[in-house]
Amino acid sequence: MSDINNRVRKQIMGYIISQAISVVCELGVPDELANECRSLPDLAARVGADADALGRFLRVLVAEGLFAEDGAGRFALTEAGELLRVDTPGSLCHLVGLMSNEAYVAWGHSAHSVRTGKESFTEAFGKPYFEWLSENPSAADEFDRCQAGLVEVRLLPLLNRNWTEATTVVDIGGGEGTLITRLLRNHAHLRGILFDLPHVVSESASKFCSADIGDRTSVVGGNFFEEVPQNGDVYVLSQILHDWDDESAGKILSNCRRAIPESGRLLIVEQVLPEVATAHPMALLDLHMLVLLGGRERMATEWRRLLSDHGFTLESITAGPRSSVIEAVPA
Repeated sequence: MSDINNRVRKQIMGYIISQAISVVCELGVPDELANECRSLPDLAARVGADADALGRFLRVLVAEGLFAEDGAGRFALTEAGELLRVDTPGSLCHLVGLMSNEAYVAWGHSAHSVRTGKESFTEAFGKPYFEWLSENPSAADEFDRCQAGLVEVRLLPLLNRNWTEATTVVDIGGGEGTLITRLLRNHAHLRGILFDLPHVVSESASKFCSADIGDRTSVVGGNFFEEVPQNGDVYVLSQILHDWDDESAGKILSNCRRAIPESGRLLIVEQVLPEVATAHPMALLDLHMLVLLGGRERMATEWRRLLSDHGFTLESITAGPRSSVIEAVPA
């Protein structure tokens, strides 16, 4: 019984662990421990922290497997803790920032989502998340950095598919163009069209030129709820539709269907929830999408129905390490 009691108590207090991770990342502790261990006084001095308080935080995270402490009171990163460093491939440090700060505050209002089925961010901040981001540049920059970092892992199943029959890829809601850049660098025959809100893509053309793909790219500003560019044969929606409920996601898909040729293909890079309850982080992300944006992760049956309702046939789902590629064709 005591084991069950302790497990439930830890679940209730779980936000303390996530906030402890946020604090040590904000201080830069993981980066100070890159490639070497440090004594607690030395580490505290380097990051500007109280040594006793920092030690108490770190020992909680030692128990979580993120840090290690030797018999001499020196701390080091574990293999898992390496993911909290800024310069580690596949780093999760920006995700830490996104799941803290304003997202943490929004979760304090999450009962609103359970009662209404709608997002709770507006309850906490007075306006929807993306509107709030447009008025808070530092938070928007953090969001963009996190998305760019996550693209590296999401891209793996896309990069591994056969692109020989494709010519022009249209990245819908592609941000600053990280996905297009990687695709065109890996496949010299491809051309790319980046599409997002005008202020989001305002500097993308110059970035493409710096990446030596300027002659193979076009940048189009617009709103995917109104229309999307034509003249592509492969359309990509990477981590876009989970931001929205079915009605809004359907509008985006309908606009893609109007633009895509009969011979074209739609590639959706998203999580695919299992049909049964799971402890996988994607289940937590599903709740986070609801609370933050009113969106959702979807099961394969839900993807098939959503696509069918808006003019597409789901052809295949290819699983990757962090996301899947849902491939669909015009019905």
